[in-house]
Amino acid sequence: MSDAKTPRPWQQSTLVIIGALALLKLVLHLVYNRWYGYHHDELYFLACGYHLAFGYVDHPPLTPFLARLADVLFGQSLTGLRFFPALAGAAAVFLTGLLTRRLGGGAFAQALACTSMIIAPVYLRAGNVLAIPSFEPFFWVLCSYLVVRIIQEENPRLWLWVGVVAGLGLMNKHTMLFWGLGLAVGLLLTPQRKLLTSPWPYAGGAVAFLLFLPNLVWQIQNGWPTLEFIRRLNEETMSGISVLQFLLGQVLYLHPFNAPIWIAGLVFFLAGSGKQYRLLGLLFVSVFLLLVLAKSKIYYLAPAYPPLLAGGAIAIERFAERRQWAWLRPAAFATLAVTGATFAPVALPIFSIGATDRYISALTFGKLDNVYELTGDLHGQFGWPERVEAIAQVYNRLTPEEKSSAIIFTAGYGIAGAVDYLGESYGLPKAYSGAMTYYLWGPPPPATRIVIAAGIDKESLAQAFANVEDGVIVELENVNPGDDLFHVIVCREPHVPMDTIWPQVREW
Repeated sequence: MSDAKTPRPWQQSTLVIIGALALLKLVLHLVYNRWYGYHHDELYFLACGYHLAFGYVDHPPLTPFLARLADVLFGQSLTGLRFFPALAGAAAVFLTGLLTRRLGGGAFAQALACTSMIIAPVYLRAGNVLAIPSFEPFFWVLCSYLVVRIIQEENPRLWLWVGVVAGLGLMNKHTMLFWGLGLAVGLLLTPQRKLLTSPWPYAGGAVAFLLFLPNLVWQIQNGWPTLEFIRRLNEETMSGISVLQFLLGQVLYLHPFNAPIWIAGLVFFLAGSGKQYRLLGLLFVSVFLLLVLAKSKIYYLAPAYPPLLAGGAIAIERFAERRQWAWLRPAAFATLAVTGATFAPVALPIFSIGATDRYISALTFGKLDNVYELTGDLHGQFGWPERVEAIAQVYNRLTPEEKSSAIIFTAGYGIAGAVDYLGESYGLPKAYSGAMTYYLWGPPPPATRIVIAAGIDKESLAQAFANVEDGVIVELENVNPGDDLFHVIVCREPHVPMDTIWPQVREW
């Protein structure tokens, strides 16, 4: 008879466990990421990808580059376009397991940390579409993992790799700077400040700066458009987010049953047995305070949570061992599995969009006045082929002579991106728009005499054109409120040339 305590082959390496959970995350997205349609941001990123540059008005270049790569590799495929976000999400789960293992967590802690990552609605939503937040957790947790290795192995040359990852993270989103600021605070306020006496952290910072430099140069050459975009975003959107909303959002976005884990993780680093890595706790606190003061969007803090989930999982594992509560392990996984499945339709297109609205309304006991606050991004994945078809219907009524002096102008980058990506089969030319980076790709040719305007009110157009007439009105299904009636208008005889009008149409 074999010894019952002899570990089975699958138990000999916890890499199998965290690898299996990362694979589960990947498969989950490959199953569900093709159920609805393109999101307006994805259509914009595709357009940016076909105007490759080192910068764009509202984001750095990495996500458009990946959009272009996915389109080249997979063609017009939702699953293909969303493969890299799914892969990044799975990698973030795997790295969270590795970080937990590095910090001293056993098999239970590693599995618990990975599972908490999988069920978090904010990570489910981000991993299911091509978006900038899809890649943030990967960069943040990989940098944190490398810092822990530097502390444990006393290998300062790893700072060069921190610089590489941070630099790529900056080329994904400028908020990677927040991670760097939090790290600086954590280093200065803990015994790990001794690491700053080595030249390697500064060498790593130089590497990050060199990788980010092309985007910085682009900003200078184009008059710092991202700073103007952020200023407007603060005035029009983020200033309305209260501290209470931000706090409640953290609980909901990360999943309510994950809250005990990440709170335990914060205590673990700041006052518990993980004080050796207190800088990770201080990093989180620094970023949290910065975002609260800046009145940022709720999800901006999401990439900072993987280390806390790792630390909290370790704290719970050790607590269960001290109390000899063997039942806590299956209970924890059962709770996360059941509640994770319960909340999953909030983030994933598991049901039809109508059923999703009804489900969330029931889940919140009808207390949510506007269910679109939670499903707006899902509704934003409908109606794009219908919009393009409506534009084509109007454009193709023009004579060949009229088409030679006609352009398509749209209200937002989503419609413009849809025309550019889906309109070729209808014989449509590329669209123009004043939205975000589309503005920099203008103005239209001076000889433009006819404008097919999509999604713009007739009164505004009448100020710029002598002849404005309805082309078609299409009623769209499953879109967000206010987007259900789509107007396409034909405008003729501009009062002034288009290059004169152009500075007035900028939307950032």
